[in-house]
Amino acid sequence: MADLAQRAAKRIPRFALDYLEGGIGDESLLRRNRQDLDKVLLWPNYLQDVTRVNTQCDLFGKHYDLGFGVSPVGLGGLMWPNIEMYLATAAQNANIPYVLSTMSTMSMEQIAGMAPDVAWFQLYVPKDIDTMKDLIARADHAGFQALVVTIDIPVGAKRDRELKNGLNLPFRLTPKLLMQIAMRPEWAFRTLLNGAPEFVNLKPYGSNEKIEHLGEFLTSFFMCGVTPERIKMIRQLWQGPLIIKGLQRKADMETVLQLGVDGIIVSNHAGRQLDAAPSSIQALRLVPEALKANTTLMLDSGIRSGLDVIRAKALGAVCSFSGRSFFYGVSGAGADGGRQVIEIFRDEITRTLQQIGCRDFMALDEGWLHG
Repeated sequence: MADLAQRAAKRIPRFALDYLEGGIGDESLLRRNRQDLDKVLLWPNYLQDVTRVNTQCDLFGKHYDLGFGVSPVGLGGLMWPNIEMYLATAAQNANIPYVLSTMSTMSMEQIAGMAPDVAWFQLYVPKDIDTMKDLIARADHAGFQALVVTIDIPVGAKRDRELKNGLNLPFRLTPKLLMQIAMRPEWAFRTLLNGAPEFVNLKPYGSNEKIEHLGEFLTSFFMCGVTPERIKMIRQLWQGPLIIKGLQRKADMETVLQLGVDGIIVSNHAGRQLDAAPSSIQALRLVPEALKANTTLMLDSGIRSGLDVIRAKALGAVCSFSGRSFFYGVSGAGADGGRQVIEIFRDEITRTLQQIGCRDFMALDEGWLHG
């Protein structure tokens, strides 16, 4: 993954790399997400025949080949044109979940058609109820397998890297940006062929007319805090699996479960919203066993390896998600980069299961943890 990140840094402009890699504030949460994952130790159980191990995971009545999927990342085309298409196709071929962002640069209808068996739709909740209803109806009509409601952006974040780069949509080609683009000719050529990235899913609602700053746009268009009442409304509109992404507190989890939510993704938005938030794995550790037993618990933020996926499963997360890994993959290795990332994770998950003596991914629990 580190090699792909280095290749990506050589192929995409600095402003795109900063958007992908950057966190909030001093980015201490970015570092803490990794540091706390590295502290999770496993207890090997040898004297086992591990010639074959089962890496499959069960989610909402469906079998996936790995307990691992693609996190939603907005403005994907900024990193590499058609990146969402490449990742959706790779996920479909590998039978792993692919979560498409509301803020994607390819339409939800296109992506659902490319990944009909594995595509989930991530919803940022608009203030306007009719807009929200239309987005949910479109996701249903397109055939998405699950709806993932993100609740951890009550206001748009002011991220230092984006502010310093002057990242706005539509792009204003300042001398600084022009210099960065000129240094990445392949990215520039492919972007020229495909057109500047924009929030295509929100076009019908007049969202692309004038965007001064990404954080300001999020605050103006989406709810400043998703309420239980709105989640209840979403539950009534969406008949498939409903997942809430971004929860960390026990009380919040109990509230959404009472509203009929099917799953929870423990997340701190990849370190991009609140620098003083707990790491994702620390928040996962604090989820009571009773809550884990009553819902499908998942994790993102900081996942970089198959070993991390095993760590998270031992702590109760049935599936883990990574966004940056996949975007490094395509940005660094092109159209086949998504498949390459999946195979790296598949190999690491398989080898870690064999190394600790666990023959079935779904059998991992706290008994495999050391300390």
